[in-house]
Amino acid sequence: MYRKSSMLMLILSFVAVIIVLLSLLRLPVGPASDSKPGGKQAVLPPSGEKISEPQVINVSVSLPESQYESMMRSVDRFEEQNPTITVVLSNIEQDEAYAQWKKDGQLGSGPDAVLMDNAWVREFAVLGYLKPLDDMMSSLPAQWLDGLVEPVNWNGYWWGVPKDADPLVAVWSLPLLDSLTSKGVPGNWGSFVQLAVSAGTSAPKVPIVHWEENQSEQMLAWLDSFGIEGQRTEKLGAFDEETLKRFDFLAKGSGSVFTVSRSHEPNLADKLAEGKILSAVMRWSDYEQLSPELQSLIGVGYPHGWYGGRSFVVLAHSEGKEEALNRWMQHIASETEQQATYDQFGLLPVIKPIYTQFPGQLQEAGGSRRGSKEWLDDLSRKPSQTPDPAWPRRLERWQQLWRNSVGSGDWLEILALQWQNGKDEAKSSGSSQP
Repeated sequence: MYRKSSMLMLILSFVAVIIVLLSLLRLPVGPASDSKPGGKQAVLPPSGEKISEPQVINVSVSLPESQYESMMRSVDRFEEQNPTITVVLSNIEQDEAYAQWKKDGQLGSGPDAVLMDNAWVREFAVLGYLKPLDDMMSSLPAQWLDGLVEPVNWNGYWWGVPKDADPLVAVWSLPLLDSLTSKGVPGNWGSFVQLAVSAGTSAPKVPIVHWEENQSEQMLAWLDSFGIEGQRTEKLGAFDEETLKRFDFLAKGSGSVFTVSRSHEPNLADKLAEGKILSAVMRWSDYEQLSPELQSLIGVGYPHGWYGGRSFVVLAHSEGKEEALNRWMQHIASETEQQATYDQFGLLPVIKPIYTQFPGQLQEAGGSRRGSKEWLDDLSRKPSQTPDPAWPRRLERWQQLWRNSVGSGDWLEILALQWQNGKDEAKSSGSSQP
């Protein structure tokens, strides 16, 4: 009896060992069972793709109301395609955006992503307020335009995902040009000087240039529209001799009598079309919204470098939302979304497929609008100069001097002198004044 019990215990122990070994080796001991109830096998996502947990991403923008409403519709389309991701979109005043986002970066709070002016991106990156987006950029299939992506490239990293551009462009009265010259929009400063002298003789009360009173950047873009050797005026470094000569000519006329206007003009396009203003500056999107009749009476001087681009950036304090943000960026940079904003607002796309390859062809057979060949050629080139990290602070100083000079009869001379004096003082003191 004792011997039979011992034998039975030995057999049971042996069987138990076999079962344990089989389980450790993960060998199937029966037919494979379905991994989900009801006999249906679970469907796994593609390799490398994760199933997202519900996430909320906070996105801050500073847009006109019509563009904000359009982006809200884009958010709706995104959330339909990505039901586990919620985008909370907030819109702040344009004159508060820079200071507010800088404060968010300093405090490590606020939105996850921001639609930021390209000219601010490098400063925010140097201050440590942004996350590099190299992985995100490499995952996007877009054919970027070098002129619109280069400003967000700094120190070997990508700090933003480009969205669109709305450059300042010099605009000209074609009827007035036709009466003054047969050469059209002046392509260099020498041609403009001849034109200004002619205008001063035949129409001295017609402004040769108009700048909006609160838009100091318009003057910089206008001066650079003629092309310049060396550093661009928009760079806001110390003005070189050529730039100072331009200021002097506008201020004194060199024997000619003409008018320079600095005020608010609500009917700028009409005044240009009627020949009551020779030249001015406007956003490209504003020009695009004009009627074909008005456009036919207004010439455009394409810029030579900076294009008013905007990009989505991710603030450094955003954590654990990489997948959701990556999907949002893929959505907003897609050809469909780029085409929609171009069709609706004339905001220049940042990808090549939405531009025509042929001069004059601005619409395809399917009805989609295409950016011009001129813009494609211009934006495909890497700009020779882009905003450095200290540029936003230099712009703040320029804007302050611009405001302080209003109301003075010799404001152009005062503006150039005060800007130059500030730069000379910074050099002599050895400081790195922005």
